[in-house]
Amino acid sequence: MRLLLPTLVLVACDFSAATATFLDSADTGLWGDADTDTDTDTDTDTDTDSDTGSDTGTEDRDGDDDGVGWDEGDCDDEDAQVHPGALDSCDGVDSDCDGEIDEAAGISDPYEPNDVDGAQLGALEDSDRSASGLLHNDADVDRFTFELSDDWFDFFEVSVVLSNIPSDGTYRLTLNRLTTVDDDLPLGQMDQAFSTGGSITLSFSDDSGPDESGTYECVVEAIANADCDSTYLLTVQKD
Repeated sequence: MRLLLPTLVLVACDFSAATATFLDSADTGLWGDADTDTDTDTDTDTDTDSDTGSDTGTEDRDGDDDGVGWDEGDCDDEDAQVHPGALDSCDGVDSDCDGEIDEAAGISDPYEPNDVDGAQLGALEDSDRSASGLLHNDADVDRFTFELSDDWFDFFEVSVVLSNIPSDGTYRLTLNRLTTVDDDLPLGQMDQAFSTGGSITLSFSDDSGPDESGTYECVVEAIANADCDSTYLLTVQKD
């Protein structure tokens, strides 16, 4: 009779690679202070979802349907008459969104542009010289020039009158001498005055002495409340 001996099966266990892992984000109290090194953990999340839509519609950007959205410079996206490129006429609104108001109102002024170089009124001899102009905003400047001849024994007075000033507008009138045949006469500003409503008059006379012949300039400006709907009248007289 054979004896059956139990067979022992040994399962190999490798303990050499066993490793203990501790979180570095907390102090265990057993192994000293927690590791405060920057966490360089990188996850494997590869989610790259993003909006790749190519919708170029302007319905959300052009509220007044004038063809220009607010992000394209429309300073009033609720008014279709206001947008870059619009005609900035006399309406008290910055219609072309350039920071200036009513600058295009001057298109109805036959003397424009005369902000720098004066419009010529001609020679002041036996007849008066006049101009009907307008200031389309407070930044507008209107300049007019005239020629004056001073003959021997020609005693006269020159008057420059600015009338029809708007009742709520404050306008300024300046008279300058630009050229002269007599070196004793200074060039530059001769007189200046301003008025709210009504009119302004500047004058100078030649009783004797230096030859007043030369080129003179009248400058019309608004200190406040220029009215692009109100035409002023500038008149130059020699008496």
